[in-house]
Amino acid sequence: MTNINFEPLPDDRRGANKRRHTETAAQLRERPGEWAHIFSMGSVTSATSRAYDIQNGRIAAYRPPGAFEARSRTADGTYRVYARYIGDNHTD
Repeated sequence: MTNINFEPLPDDRRGANKRRHTETAAQLRERPGEWAHIFSMGSVTSATSRAYDIQNGRIAAYRPPGAFEARSRTADGTYRVYARYIGDNHTD
């Protein structure tokens, strides 16, 4: 027989994550052009992916695409995501 564990279903974290992104984006919009360390991730891949998602507007709080710049960096042994708001009507 397969060994299974019965346990309570964990809380859905999507709401908390959405709020965190909304609050982070709002703070960046208040200080356009300034880089900020906004997240620490568990791996360089996760940090790079998060930076990509922010910069390309794949997370709703950071839309329209291109309104934010984001980069990943490794500093002091942690994988960090930095971002800044550059404006909704930027030109390349």
